[in-house]
Amino acid sequence: MDKISLFDSLSTEQKNLILSKSIHRNYDKGEIIFSPGDPGDNLYIINSGEVKIYKLSSQGKQQVLHVLGPKDFLGEHALFDQKPIMNTAEAMKKTSICILKGSDIRDLLMEHPEMGLKILAQYAKKNVQVLDIVESMGLYDVEQRIAKYLLDLSREFSMNAFRLPFSKGTLASIIGTSQETLSRKLSSMQEEGILALSGQRNIEILDMEALEDILEG
Repeated sequence: MDKISLFDSLSTEQKNLILSKSIHRNYDKGEIIFSPGDPGDNLYIINSGEVKIYKLSSQGKQQVLHVLGPKDFLGEHALFDQKPIMNTAEAMKKTSICILKGSDIRDLLMEHPEMGLKILAQYAKKNVQVLDIVESMGLYDVEQRIAKYLLDLSREFSMNAFRLPFSKGTLASIIGTSQETLSRKLSSMQEEGILALSGQRNIEILDMEALEDILEG
C-alpha cells in the first residue's frame, strides 16, 4: 500500500483503514477477474502477478488493451460512471489482488480530491493507449506496428536495450498479429542488423534510424 502512488497523500492511519476494508484474492493463471456485464463498482489493485485487459470480437478473437503489473490498478472508470464492465480482465500468471469497494473509495475522494486527479490521470493514459492501438491497426502494417512499439518502449525506458515487459504472445495480441508472424519479423530485423535479440524478451535496437524508416514506410 505504501508504494502505490494513488495513496501517497494518505496518512498511515488512512491507509490502514483502506486495508481493513479491502478484500484480498488470489487468481491462478488464466482465471477471469471480471468480464463484460459484471457490476462496475470496485477498484482492483495488483499486489503481485500480471493481468491483461482485453475485448473479444464477435468471432471470439482477443484484442489486448492493457497489460498491468504490481501496483497498477484497474476498474477506475467504474468509480465515475458505475456502468457495467465492458472488458475482460484475466490473470496471466498467479496473481494477488486487493479489491476495494467503490463506495469506500468515493468517500476518500471527497476528503482527498488529489486521489481523484490521480485516478483520472491513469484513466486518461489508458484511453490514450487504446486510441493509439486502434490508430496503429488502421494506419500501419504488422512490421510498422512492431517498429512503433519498440520505438515507444525505447523512449519510455530511455535506452536502446531493454526487456519486453511481457511475453511475445501477449505483444502479438496487442499489435494484432500472430506470435509466429511477430517472431518471424523480429528475426528478419535481427538478420538485417536492426535489432539484437537474446533470450525470450531481451531486445537491443542497433539501428534506430532503420527502425524509424520502417515506421515511416
